[in-house]
Amino acid sequence: MKKPYKIAAKAIIFDQGRVLVLRKSTEERSARDNHGWDFPGGGLEPEEPLMDALAREVREETGLQVKVVAPAYIYDEIQEEKHLIIIKFACHQPTGTLRLSAEHDSYHWIALDELDMAPFPEWMKEEIKRAHRVYTQFLTK
Repeated sequence: MKKPYKIAAKAIIFDQGRVLVLRKSTEERSARDNHGWDFPGGGLEPEEPLMDALAREVREETGLQVKVVAPAYIYDEIQEEKHLIIIKFACHQPTGTLRLSAEHDSYHWIALDELDMAPFPEWMKEEIKRAHRVYTQFLTK
């Protein structure tokens, strides 16, 4: 039996030496039984272009608009019910007023020089570092 694909786009947003990390709401954390840290973004709607989905999801979850630098990380996992593909983009220049959707209960702008001490899972720290390298290479062009 073929599993349907679920494609999601996430934004790793940099601003003034910091990165934005969201905390999922208590309801979201308990429903999914996970660590609860998140980047803004989510799944594509049928026939929705990837970059449109990223912009929409970031706006819905944070109220921000961002400029996309480049893809930074692609993750895929074959789950019981679907084949999940998540594309994470290095982003910068957030504009707007940060206001969270009901999916998240807090946001944190973490200084990059404090990232190693932050309470995030190691894989998340590595994704932030990889996205920051992509972002830094973009700035030096």
